[in-house]
Amino acid sequence: MANFSTLMPQYRHRVPFRAALLLVLLCLPAILAPSGAAVLAQEIPPSYQMAAENDQFQLYVDSATLAFKLLDKRSNYLWHSGIDETIEGDRLNTSWRAFAQSGISIEYLDQKAVNKRVSIANTNHTLEVTPIEGGVSALVTFDDYGITVGVILQLEPDGVRVEVPSATIQEGSPDFRLGRVYVYPFLGATRGGSVPGYMFVPDGIGSLIRFAETTKARNMLYARYYGSDLGILAVMPYDGYTVPPYPASLPVFGMVHGEKENAFISVVEKGAAYGEAQAHPAGIITNFNFVYNAFIYNETYFQATNRSGAGVTTVQRQTNTFDVVLHYRFLTGEAADYVGMARSYQRYLLDKGLLHRNDDANPDIGIRLEFLGGDKEEVLFWDRFIPMTTIAQVREILDGLQLPNPEVIYYGWQPFGATTMPPTWVALEGGLGSLGDLNALAGEITAEGGHFSLYFEPQVALWGESGYSPRNDLAMAITNVILEGYSRHYNHYFTLDALQERYTALSHDVAAQPDTGLALDSIGSTLYSDFRRDNPLNREAAIAAYQTLLDESPLRLGIYRPNDYLLGLAQAYYDMPLGDNGYIYTSEPVPFLPVVLAGYMPYYGPVLNFSSNRQQDLLRQVEYGIYPSYFLTYEATANMLNTRSSWIYTSSYAQWGDEIRQTYAWLNALLAPVRGQEIVAHEQLAAGVFATTYASGQQIMVNYNNQPFSLDGITIEAKNALLLENGR
Repeated sequence: MANFSTLMPQYRHRVPFRAALLLVLLCLPAILAPSGAAVLAQEIPPSYQMAAENDQFQLYVDSATLAFKLLDKRSNYLWHSGIDETIEGDRLNTSWRAFAQSGISIEYLDQKAVNKRVSIANTNHTLEVTPIEGGVSALVTFDDYGITVGVILQLEPDGVRVEVPSATIQEGSPDFRLGRVYVYPFLGATRGGSVPGYMFVPDGIGSLIRFAETTKARNMLYARYYGSDLGILAVMPYDGYTVPPYPASLPVFGMVHGEKENAFISVVEKGAAYGEAQAHPAGIITNFNFVYNAFIYNETYFQATNRSGAGVTTVQRQTNTFDVVLHYRFLTGEAADYVGMARSYQRYLLDKGLLHRNDDANPDIGIRLEFLGGDKEEVLFWDRFIPMTTIAQVREILDGLQLPNPEVIYYGWQPFGATTMPPTWVALEGGLGSLGDLNALAGEITAEGGHFSLYFEPQVALWGESGYSPRNDLAMAITNVILEGYSRHYNHYFTLDALQERYTALSHDVAAQPDTGLALDSIGSTLYSDFRRDNPLNREAAIAAYQTLLDESPLRLGIYRPNDYLLGLAQAYYDMPLGDNGYIYTSEPVPFLPVVLAGYMPYYGPVLNFSSNRQQDLLRQVEYGIYPSYFLTYEATANMLNTRSSWIYTSSYAQWGDEIRQTYAWLNALLAPVRGQEIVAHEQLAAGVFATTYASGQQIMVNYNNQPFSLDGITIEAKNALLLENGR
């Protein structure tokens, strides 16, 4: 045994017993303190005081700026909501420095509709901070502008909750209006490429902005949740030469400080209809990477004053009224990446009842087959119907395909077809078949394990068509003109009253038909204000109304690209993006949305017969677990050349039947074994090679390269995919 007396330092003088005891007592707080407490004493300035603590976090708040610091006790990592000190090269002027140091900033609008941003740290203000359970409540008045904003900051089990109650918003001066409120803009901000990591933004299917010293972008990224407000824009014209960008359908963003180390995701619970994610990669204005929420209370618009186009820019008459509630959910260890963010958001949706598991015993994947019944073409002074796929022909195509789990959608079923306003009851175009034929088809599809739905756009009033009152039924823009937009065709939009009346009538009649559901377009992804003076509607109220309306539907609903607030009401998701918008800001797309939905809802991609690169898109669908979609007609596509459905440029079953069978067989072999399972990991193995892991341990590897890829004795052929059972 070693002689420890020879290994220990030898001291010539003994410490007196009382002095030793005193030394031990003085050291006890340090010994018993949480790990890293000595470091925290140096990192947390004295202006920050602990406001709350729970099992996982300690919250410190600066009562002078409302900035906070959060200690994650699981990893001993300290998160900062702002910048305490600047260094050379930060490129922060006085305004940006105040923005970085303040918990809350605002944008105000003067009488000329000119906007300017001010922060707590750079303007005269009155700030009242009151301790409450779990945090603090604050009321800040920007004295020079008479604008007051209330903020509640509280600790919760997963992180921090921030609330801006609408009742606290006050505009006390006739000279100034509140434009925007910016909430903790520098939370987690990093300098250039000093920290390995990235920002996640809700762009398309999900996208990353990796931290770097510079960027090619010249402007910040502005992602308005649920897209722009058509009630302000008035017109959303169609441009056949551009592809419209995907709107941000989920009110989330996130940040990673070291992958698999530390991260957070921001989730907006209330106020997202007037919220916007704003992301700043280092090098645009400052040397920092940061992303934050801005909430819009008043907007400017151009009001024409004569027919020649002259007018003035002015501010909306009434301030938007809404509560803001958002959550910062902090992640550590294996959960600290974009997959962990998506799974944290998935748990949030489940807890809020906004996502449900749609159980389906069918062992095969689904395939969405959308059929065009027909459309009309103008002949001299009247219209004639051009049949493209009768009910009998739909049955013939399905018999020929012999696919086990079809998601069948019938488009253009109404009298005179796709570009005629659908009635408020199930009235079929006579040239397609009878109601009895339709019910028989739906029953056969259901008996064989599939689903049948009628296509319907509840919000849309087709331009130039009868069946509604332009005076009474159409929503108005703030400029007192009727809203104009474009989905599959040029259209106006209904008021809420007209929408509810039409949808309720049709949905109840559809429910009376056995085995038939509705495939809802536009209402899931289009959110607009209505400025009719007799019955105005803001976007927050529209969300609540849509949720109530669809929740009362007595039938199965599939929804095209639903925003988060309708996910819990959908039994199928149609037209899932296969990537992001390709902005210069972003580094790469990631499957955030598939991770959120996997195991809970079947999701289908865009129609493959319109794809410009089907092989690439099929590989993406395998990587992300997305089911295939096709748009079909029985007749030759050229038959509808003189109709308004001429945008469908390739659809004939005779042309696509063989490819559909082959594509389904390939996808089903790969995705059926993981059907109904959650995605638990996604990683890039090499350039052009990705792996998606499911809860069962099964893994799908996808090789996008033009040559085979080998790893650990496993080879994936070029432009192909492989299913591994438990890593083999």
